[in-house]
Amino acid sequence: QADFVNDAIRYILAQYPRTRARHRLSKDTEFASPASVVVVGHSMGGVVARTAFTLGNHMPGSAQALFTLSTPHSSPTASLEWHVEQVYTRVNQFWRHGFRNGTLDDVSLVSIAGGNLDSMINSDYTYVGSLAPARNALSVLSSGINDVWLGQDHQSVLWCGQMARKFAAMMIEIMDARSPSQLVPLDQRMAIMRRQLLPSIDRSVETQTHDRPMRADNYRYVQLAEDSVKLHPLDLRKLAERSQARPRKARALHLLPSGIAAKDKVLQILYDPQLFADASSDSERTDVQLALLGCRGNDTGTVADADLDVECETLLIPEATKLPLKRDGDDPAAPVHSLHYIEIPVASLKQHAFVGIELPAKYGTDGFLQAEIVTRFPPAEQQVGIGQLLWPAAVSMPANGGMLGVRSRIRILMPENPLVVYRARITMRRDATAGALTMAPRFGTVVRQSDGRRQFESKFWYDASSVDLAIHGRGAYATGDPSLDGDLWDGLDVDVWADADYFGGMVVDLRINWYSSLNRLVKRYDMALLALSFAWACAVLLCQLRAWTNGHEFPSSLQAIERLVRGGALAAAVVAAMAIPLVQIGVAHAMRDSWSATALARWNNLFMGARGGGWAQCVAAAVLAVMALGFVACQAVVLASMCELSARALAWKIGHSSDLNSSGSEPGRMAMATTAFAVLVSTLIPYQFAFLVIYMAQLLTAARTQARGAHNLGKYQQALLLFWTSSLPYCAPELLVWVRNLSVLWLEDAAADHNILNMAGYFALRLLAAYRMVPSAQPRWLSTSTAVCFGAAVACAWLVCVRRPFVLYDVANALSAWLALIQLADYPLRLFASGSEPRLEPSSSDDVLQRKLR
Repeated sequence: QADFVNDAIRYILAQYPRTRARHRLSKDTEFASPASVVVVGHSMGGVVARTAFTLGNHMPGSAQALFTLSTPHSSPTASLEWHVEQVYTRVNQFWRHGFRNGTLDDVSLVSIAGGNLDSMINSDYTYVGSLAPARNALSVLSSGINDVWLGQDHQSVLWCGQMARKFAAMMIEIMDARSPSQLVPLDQRMAIMRRQLLPSIDRSVETQTHDRPMRADNYRYVQLAEDSVKLHPLDLRKLAERSQARPRKARALHLLPSGIAAKDKVLQILYDPQLFADASSDSERTDVQLALLGCRGNDTGTVADADLDVECETLLIPEATKLPLKRDGDDPAAPVHSLHYIEIPVASLKQHAFVGIELPAKYGTDGFLQAEIVTRFPPAEQQVGIGQLLWPAAVSMPANGGMLGVRSRIRILMPENPLVVYRARITMRRDATAGALTMAPRFGTVVRQSDGRRQFESKFWYDASSVDLAIHGRGAYATGDPSLDGDLWDGLDVDVWADADYFGGMVVDLRINWYSSLNRLVKRYDMALLALSFAWACAVLLCQLRAWTNGHEFPSSLQAIERLVRGGALAAAVVAAMAIPLVQIGVAHAMRDSWSATALARWNNLFMGARGGGWAQCVAAAVLAVMALGFVACQAVVLASMCELSARALAWKIGHSSDLNSSGSEPGRMAMATTAFAVLVSTLIPYQFAFLVIYMAQLLTAARTQARGAHNLGKYQQALLLFWTSSLPYCAPELLVWVRNLSVLWLEDAAADHNILNMAGYFALRLLAAYRMVPSAQPRWLSTSTAVCFGAAVACAWLVCVRRPFVLYDVANALSAWLALIQLADYPLRLFASGSEPRLEPSSSDDVLQRKLR
């Protein structure tokens, strides 16, 4: 696919010289011949587009703008194939080094993700800040984009109308047909994309002036306020009626003093754009914008009377932040009504004695405007720790006993961990003195969540008494590049906009939302659940083998699980799961000056990853360990029930005697069938399909064995089924791709899919375990070696396979080969140990009867 992308780009660029020469707007109009295209990739298409840059047929400079939608950049969502992991490693290294050596200096990379509603792609993996510097990269979630304000699932990010309009407007603005790249320069391009995609509230503000000299006699009236301007349509009409000095002038000017005590002061302006709607029209006039003026008074720098002259010039202010309220009507295509908010540091206006707010002459019948200069207090900080597991934390605003402002900010000091969801209950307290000012709030409370300096995610809620606060992080696994893995996390910011004339304060209660946190844990670490389930399956099988070696009864899987729990294995697993993240963090901190960045990244990426973990990572690991054991127990119950039902059906259909008579010739037929199947795997069908057939055949064999009454052998075969179940998710995706390729007559497979060694262990153990169990009498060194092999498999599943679950299949294949070797070597080992023909120990009376009959 990446090869095809490069060929398609080359073909597209080759068409432009002819079409430009044939279709010219005029003789004097001449556009540059295009040398690059814009590439947009959805999901894994974004990875394909980035892979195209690494290939030999890529033309340098042929693609300078790359947009990805819901693309997992840092790692695959489910790492089930080794070669996919290798592609990610190679591509990500190329892109990180490319921005250092200048290969990708002019390339911009923008990643847009859907957030919580995307159940296919973990939005943590869409963050590109660890792949490219901030000069070239931008990551954003759709819930924070102006006029979108929605989370989107994996498919709707393509056809969402709000997203399409915003994307089209951004594309038009960054295009420049006069340039060979067809794009504006990189810095200007990134500035446009940040303005279009990121809220302006957290951007740095640099106020500039624009020459448009205005004097007081240009206005209908000039009003000088003391500390705030609060306007409603009714108030404006009364002011206009009282102002008869200049009845023919169109506009009005309201002044606020800005030069006094400007330190730590900000100008907050909140207004409803409906205020600027033409009273003679039902539609909102979106072309009318709020204008701010910087004004100077007389020689003393003060204005004692509003009728005195003031000289003003227009201030170029940043774009207003839109605060979504609600949709007008029930039509989904109708626009969402929003308030506009502007915040400017007064220090940037110190060269002006006054700030003037210019309003047009015609006002709408609805809306309001509130502007005031307030002291910018630091945000109220709340440390969230392990104590919130038991009791909530409360934050009161305003914290210093002052007045509640239009905008209040709370900073939650929490680890950079996307697993924990906090439920914030917001209680607004009405000001006792506000009854005379307003009888009801002018607008519902607006709440916004943001992630501070990182500017990756922001979400809005309107008129909500409780909201769920959670983040999408960079992912738990580090990149190994300290220059790109910089710590930008400084906590979670919660902004609240409320009617300060109606409300006098608020209280925010924080507690953990356990249900949502568990949902996030399972979605983000579903592969961890698979790896830990495999570790428990290994422990269960080892417990069964030890019980079989020490006695003459092979326990069932559920009995082995009960023995593990009673023996303290579950408690030890919980302690180990909680201790591993702490050990990772401690060792990494102690060795940060001795180890290289790559070594530290490898150490931190063991188990569930240690970046941004904190106490939540320890709790999450313990919860996953318990859930994995429960998952294995559920698998054991399902397999036992399926074997029991199938055994009863087989016993009713063929009868016990017929089964015994036909058993003598089955091993030969099975060997022939297995040999033929191995030939097919090495030539035509992939080994993933062969494993699925082996698994189904083993299930049928376990049912037939149980129907015969050979209980120990049946339990052993069910134990192997439970042990192999964790390998099914690895084979399922590749099998689906193979079936789809067959449907389109695509018969070319990768050579690795026909490697017979990838299923040799399963084949051998399936053939040997069909009629014989693993020997109960084993030398001590052999039982010890088996325990060591299973212990290494458990350690590998815990430390490595959480991030790379494709290793599980190979580990299970190797352990299956080891058990097959034990069964093959049983007779020579016993002969060597005793010097005579060994005596076969019966597993049950039914097995003795079957041997005598044979």
